[in-house]
Amino acid sequence: MKKTTFFAILIAILAACSSNASPVNFKAGTNPKPFEVTVTGHGQPMLFIPGATCSGDEWKESVAHFSKTHECHVFTLAGYAGTAPIESGPYLETFKTELINYIKTKNLSNVILVGHSIGGFLSLWIASELQDHLSKVVIVDALPFFAGTFNPNAKAGFEESQAKSLLEAYAKMDDTQMKANQLLTTRTLCADSSQWNKIATWGAQSDRKTLAYTITEMMGRDLRTQIASVKVPVLVMAAFMPVKQYPQFTEEYVANTFTRQYSNCKTCRVVTSPPAKHFIMYDAPEWFLEEIDTFIQPS
Repeated sequence: MKKTTFFAILIAILAACSSNASPVNFKAGTNPKPFEVTVTGHGQPMLFIPGATCSGDEWKESVAHFSKTHECHVFTLAGYAGTAPIESGPYLETFKTELINYIKTKNLSNVILVGHSIGGFLSLWIASELQDHLSKVVIVDALPFFAGTFNPNAKAGFEESQAKSLLEAYAKMDDTQMKANQLLTTRTLCADSSQWNKIATWGAQSDRKTLAYTITEMMGRDLRTQIASVKVPVLVMAAFMPVKQYPQFTEEYVANTFTRQYSNCKTCRVVTSPPAKHFIMYDAPEWFLEEIDTFIQPS
C-alpha cells in the first residue's frame, strides 16, 4: 500500500482501536458556542481555522506574520484542545454554518480563508456555499473526499456506527493513555519534534466524542462535485515527505492524487510542499509563509 501523509488519520484510528484498556468515564460540560475566536491586527480579514483537535494557537507563528498587514480572526472549534464541546452533532455542518454566520454577522468582506486539515475541509465547504464575502482560500493538506484516497469506490454518507466504535476506543483510554496515543499520532503528522508535545496535548485535551464524530463526518462527506461552485482563487498545499520504504511514493504521486480530487474546482491550484508532513506550517515555515504571501497579493 502506498503511504501518504493524508493517511495519518487512519493511523490515529487504528492506534485508538488497538487499546485494550478498561472503559474510562469521560464527560465534559457542553458549550453553547461553536467556537472561540480571537482577533488581532488591522486590514483585510484573514480567518484561520485549525485542524482536528488543535487550538487556534496552531496559527501563532502565521498570525504573528500576517497580523502586521491583515485583521486575523483565529478560531478554536468547540470540543478541541480543552474547549467545551457543543451538545450534539452534526458537528462539522454546525461549524460550517456558524462560521458562515460569523462572516455575515460581522459583515466581513474580501475575506481570506486559511484552513488546515479539518479546518481546510471546512474552508472548502464554506467556499462552495458562500458566493459573497470571500476573496481567496488557502487549503493546507486537506481533501474534498478523504475516504476516496483509501478506496476509489468509497461511497459518501455518515456512518454513526463507525463514529461510535471510534468513540468506544477512545473511551477505553485514561488521560495518560490518550496522551500517549496522540503523541504516537503526532509523530506521523509532524516532522518538527519541538512541536510534538504541544500538538499531542491538544489532542489529549480534546472532547473524545467531538474527535470521533468529526473524523467520521469528514470521512463520509464528499465535496468533489460541490466544489465546482467555488468562484474565488484557491491555493491547495499538499504535504510531501519522501518515505524511504516506499520509493513509489513520489511528489508526482501526491500532486496527482490532490489534482484528481480537486479537478472540479476550476479556480484551485495545487502545490506540493518541500519535505514536510501534515503540519506544513511547522515543517516548512518559510516556504509556507512565502507561498501564502505571494498568493494573497492583490491581483
